[in-house]
Amino acid sequence: MRMEGKTTLSNTWVNWGRNQKCIPSKYATPTKTDEVAKLVCLGVAERQKVRAVGASHSFSRLCASEGIMIDLSNFNSIIGIDQEHMQVTVGAGIRLFDLNRELESHGLALPNLGDIDRQSLAGAISTGTHGTGINYHSISQAVIGLKIVTGDGGILECSPTENQNIFEAARVSLGALGVIIEVTLQCVPAFRLRAIEQTTSINNVLELFEDAIGTADHTEFFWFPHTEIGTLKINSKTNDSPSYRSPYKAFLSDEVIANGGFELINRYAKFFPQRAQKILENQISTERRISYVASSHKVFCSARRVRFIEMEYAVPLECLFEAFQKVREATNQLDHPITFPIEVRVLGADEIPLSPAYGRKSGYIAVHVYRGNPTEPYFQIVENIMRTYDGRPHWGKVHTRTSQELSDLYPEWNKFQLALEELDPDGHFSTPYLDRVLRN
Repeated sequence: MRMEGKTTLSNTWVNWGRNQKCIPSKYATPTKTDEVAKLVCLGVAERQKVRAVGASHSFSRLCASEGIMIDLSNFNSIIGIDQEHMQVTVGAGIRLFDLNRELESHGLALPNLGDIDRQSLAGAISTGTHGTGINYHSISQAVIGLKIVTGDGGILECSPTENQNIFEAARVSLGALGVIIEVTLQCVPAFRLRAIEQTTSINNVLELFEDAIGTADHTEFFWFPHTEIGTLKINSKTNDSPSYRSPYKAFLSDEVIANGGFELINRYAKFFPQRAQKILENQISTERRISYVASSHKVFCSARRVRFIEMEYAVPLECLFEAFQKVREATNQLDHPITFPIEVRVLGADEIPLSPAYGRKSGYIAVHVYRGNPTEPYFQIVENIMRTYDGRPHWGKVHTRTSQELSDLYPEWNKFQLALEELDPDGHFSTPYLDRVLRN
């Protein structure tokens, strides 16, 4: 089959975290919709699985497949902008950092973002990628239209008024319903945030965080394991003029310290674990406070160049502090030190069937391990704690839950199953991971 995009054989696919890899039978980078449709039809005809990939930033085996892998990197353009209604239609493979810049140039923004912008848009919405803020939601909530290549090679358009049942399920679909090639987003006017970052004792951070949940637009905190140190981040909308840090200070903080320095700390601790606590305590400045004003996406997102493996769970908001304290206690008791901070965020409830925040205000607890270090027993201990609070895993991050367990956690589980049965009853878009979490 001749295609304008590129198709190769037996390329090894590896994710960003370097903890997942596979060898697909074909790796294709199509440039047009009909090329995607032909690849899907080829997979169905040859009884091969078909899997779409973006930036490969998921830590789970969500994308790993030995069938046909479709890289959507070429679907990265702005297709249309409705300035009056603040709606934007884009290719599903566009990276978030490119999308954010394009939106800002048109005086628009997404209302909430996560703290990393390397993902593709389709990957971000398919996994329920989120930021923080009890009155805000995941990126998926901003989706008002989708165009999907289905198993018969057809193009399905869905929205709140067209194929509504599919639309509701497809906003967080794990890529199980077909290949998303186009996304329409409801945006807001571009805005600025005042960022305040305060490093102090973790007990002080917890008190400040609890107060800030209901008063600030966006708030989160980090705890540095095996220490009594935490960092609180509060981002609030403002009309104040930007007050950027000097290029030198920004480079020193973001690249030299946050990335380069942190990489060295983790490498050192990997070989000298008994010294990890002292290293962290010496390198983290206590009673540190910084504040600046910048465009929303420049505050929300930061560079993460130190590679890691992550597990994240959403629990009911009322359980958040108790769950965190249990994770804190368990982490401090580990034989092997953890050098990555634990991140805690909050999010408003939504009505997307497979969203971890479905039907409840949620607190998110994320734990990380430096690349190459063992994740067990740490992740297993954390996951067991999350089970006791009806925790729902982030779909793009490491977890061991099965469909049997997950179905009890999602009130609208059957609604998604109906969409799955309608669009992919034979599992053409499935993977071993999707079989485990959706079908078995």
